[in-house]
Amino acid sequence: MPFSLENLIQAVINGNAVQVREEVKKALAAGVDPARIISDGFVAAMDVVGERFERNEIYVTDLIITARAMHTGLKELKPFMLAGQVQPVGRAIIGTVQGDIHDIGKNLLGIMLEASGFEVIDLGVNVAPTTFVEAVIKYHPDVLCLSALLSSTRGAMGETIAALQEAGWRSKVKVVVGGTPLNETIAAKMGADGYAPDATAAVQLIKDLIGAGQKRQAVLAPATLDLFFGEGSLEDLQLAFTRMTGLHLVMVDAAGNPLTPLGGFLECSRHCHLLQGNPAKDVDVTTLAGNFKEAFIYRCHAGLVEISYPLAGEDGTVGAILCGHCLLEGDPAPAQLQAAVPVLSIKDLEAVCGLLSFVSGQIMQLNAVLLVNKELEEQRASFIHFLKRQHQLEQALKDAELKVLQAQVNPHFLFNSLNTIARLALFEGAATTEKMVRALARLMRYSLYQVKETVTLAEEIAAVRDYLFIQETRFPDRLQSQVLVEEDVLEARVPCMVLQPLVENAVIHGLEPKEEGGRITVSGRRVGDQVHIEIKDDGIGIPPEVQKAIFDLQVRGGSKGQVSGLGIVNVYRRLQHQFGSNCALDVTSTPGKGTCIQLTFPYTKE
Repeated sequence: MPFSLENLIQAVINGNAVQVREEVKKALAAGVDPARIISDGFVAAMDVVGERFERNEIYVTDLIITARAMHTGLKELKPFMLAGQVQPVGRAIIGTVQGDIHDIGKNLLGIMLEASGFEVIDLGVNVAPTTFVEAVIKYHPDVLCLSALLSSTRGAMGETIAALQEAGWRSKVKVVVGGTPLNETIAAKMGADGYAPDATAAVQLIKDLIGAGQKRQAVLAPATLDLFFGEGSLEDLQLAFTRMTGLHLVMVDAAGNPLTPLGGFLECSRHCHLLQGNPAKDVDVTTLAGNFKEAFIYRCHAGLVEISYPLAGEDGTVGAILCGHCLLEGDPAPAQLQAAVPVLSIKDLEAVCGLLSFVSGQIMQLNAVLLVNKELEEQRASFIHFLKRQHQLEQALKDAELKVLQAQVNPHFLFNSLNTIARLALFEGAATTEKMVRALARLMRYSLYQVKETVTLAEEIAAVRDYLFIQETRFPDRLQSQVLVEEDVLEARVPCMVLQPLVENAVIHGLEPKEEGGRITVSGRRVGDQVHIEIKDDGIGIPPEVQKAIFDLQVRGGSKGQVSGLGIVNVYRRLQHQFGSNCALDVTSTPGKGTCIQLTFPYTKE
């Protein structure tokens, strides 16, 4: 069956990866240009998919399926793209910012950018600002795309943009941000160039920002002419050229502004009185036969011959060398005029054009070298600045570590004092006082020294027991507790201090306000490769408006004012940081009857 562009488009829309691969193979076998497969096939299909997504006719899962099918086809085209048969319209660096490990939106954007002809460098998830900066310096992208799902990581986007500014690269790359916790106002405040709510909108935004497919504007390095001709020798060269050929030359930029002294180029005005009624101006020079090295030969308004040779490189024209004025052999002109200006044969004209071609080529080669050197020097200066900034941060970190060590002197003194008090209480027969003091000392040491580490669930439960013992000692008639955690989950690793804050919330917000007190139960068991923890109390419960505020913080990442359940959200985010999307925290509460918090996370010993 022959190749059909419509079949390819429909296969992508349907998310049929096998058919997409086969249609691409058919297209290549039929000699279809790979660039056309991308533009008229993949891009056209994703335009349809994007429109359906915006009209809520399909959902994110459908978008992912179609994107993966298209990516299968792109793999078939990859060898042609790498071989240069498909020229990228731009280069993009994408990544999920530090503290966030969600990648669905990022991956979808990467696929759609590749389908649109972009070269994509994917840095992955949980990417530090310094890593983004290093990648920008290394790859010189047109656009940097920052993704986030958690509102708690929104600040990392601003830090990344600030790091680019510190390194001196902010003005050299467009920054586009996207994700649930953002909008256009927030994006503008953090200094981004644009915000996109989804991948389909991001692709068009990026194209608009960078002008995809347009060539970079060509420039002439300021030092090019000085270095080429030598300092102070440009006028000498112009005079030498005039002595040798009788012609004057001047160099202009792309707008026609002189880059060199005009010299005698405008001296033809002295001959204006000789040009009146000059029949030579009617002699056509556009049909001259000869090797003029791509020079443009034309007559001025009065009929004298001028030569323009372009200063052009791969990125376009930066200016021109203008040369004149003269007559050509055979031009009908007054004898006074032929005596006043050079009269060149076709061979002479070819020789002049050859000389201009050589000079132009040398200037543009030198210009290319100078621009590269200038860019390298800017990169070097930026990188040195970046390294200095890194050194400052490292020094600040060392200072902070020193302050932490110094601050530990007081806790050590407190721990030692508490242990001394506990021993004295034991010697004096105050067993309950001794147990409470030791429990307090253990709890303080645990919370202060291990907060950045993962611990075993057994260690976390021990801290919960110490906390509950202290509270039961304080409120012997109002608080009862029970810890029922099965032994086969005690070796599981969890972030430090994820259970104690939840238990403390239950005691302070659930049971203390209840006049008769109540009971709290902590239970834990293993279900397959998951650990299930439940913290249940029969306290006053959580008001509906507070439950909604907690939900907004936990899921949507936005809330107004303070929330008494902030500890719940903090625990959830730390679990996400440790386990990614493979964890859950659920809160159910009935005012007046109590609250139940359930945690689920993978069982791992690492």
